[in-house]
This record gives sequence, structure tokens and C-alpha cells, in this order.
Amino acid sequence: MELEKIISERIIAILPVYLSMKGNCSVIITLKGGTYQVHKTVRTILKQMTRYFLMDLNHIRRYYGNLLNVKNLTPIPFNRDNIFIPVKVRRPLARNDGSIGYINIDSIKKVSEANGKTKILLINNNTIDCLNSMETVNKHIKNGNIVKNLIKEKEYAYICEEYDRPATKGDVVMIINELLRIRETIK
Repeated sequence: MELEKIISERIIAILPVYLSMKGNCSVIITLKGGTYQVHKTVRTILKQMTRYFLMDLNHIRRYYGNLLNVKNLTPIPFNRDNIFIPVKVRRPLARNDGSIGYINIDSIKKVSEANGKTKILLINNNTIDCLNSMETVNKHIKNGNIVKNLIKEKEYAYICEEYDRPATKGDVVMIINELLRIRETIK
């Protein structure tokens, strides 16, 4: 299945898995309940998602890593609604196999600890077993929320900047035309 269709179903988790006879693959969980096995690594899927959202993954990691004072495992914001936090979900068998999956912070319902393992309950009632401690997962969630607030502040600053500009003659002409159109519809 194409990644664009999967993204349209709102991705809530990208997890690395080992599939028999296929090896190192990924599972994508969507909000609509879809679970897709993709024969690509998590890193490749993240690169494709950054291409889809017209972003540079290395720049995002560097920028938000500097703001959060974190060198590795930074949250990845694709937009205001798609901020993914890193979570360790498996022990890699080979050297280049990844152990980190990514979960959308808006899709996390609850984080709990049971039998020495951290469990993350998602809003579609899927449970993800995590190898990180509960404190580490909560730290990643906190960092993701900081990134979310930074993005909101950036958007708000842009909107305020637009409204602080003086009206041009073109703006006045648009307002007059709109008022004339409204007056005609009232008659």
C-alpha cells in the first residue's frame, strides 16, 4: 500500500518488527484501525514521511535537539498534529537493525508499568510493549509536548505578524468589493 494512503488514515505508530522470511520490517498503526506491515525500515519510512511533508529530517533533529538540549532521540514534528516521539520497542538482532519505534504523542492514552515492562496504551486501544523505563517514556512525551508548544508559538507569531501590518490599498479595495457584494445580496 502506498504511504500517502496510510498517512491519510493518520499514522499513530511506526514500529520495527522482525517478520519471518522477510527480516527487518516495520508495522504502521493508524487511527482508523489499520495495521500495515511494510517491508522497509523505520528510518526509511521516516525519510519518506519527511519527503511527503516537504521537510528535512536531519535539520529537524538538529534544530529541535538544540532547543531541547538533546543529542539523540529527539521528537520528530511533521506538523502540529503529527509529532512522533522515539520509544525503544525491541532488541536488535543485527548491527543495522533499529530498535526505536515512533509514536504520535496525541495518540497516547496512558503509560503504565507492569511486570517490569512499560506499556503504552494508544487511543485505538492497541498496547505497545516498551523496553524504556516509564521515566524515559514520560521524558520523551514531555519533550514532544515542548516541541508541540514551540510549533504553536511559531504559528501564533506568524499570525500576529500578519495582523500587525498596515492595510494596503489592495486590502481596502478587497474590503470595499466585499461590502458592495454583501449590500447587493441584501437588496
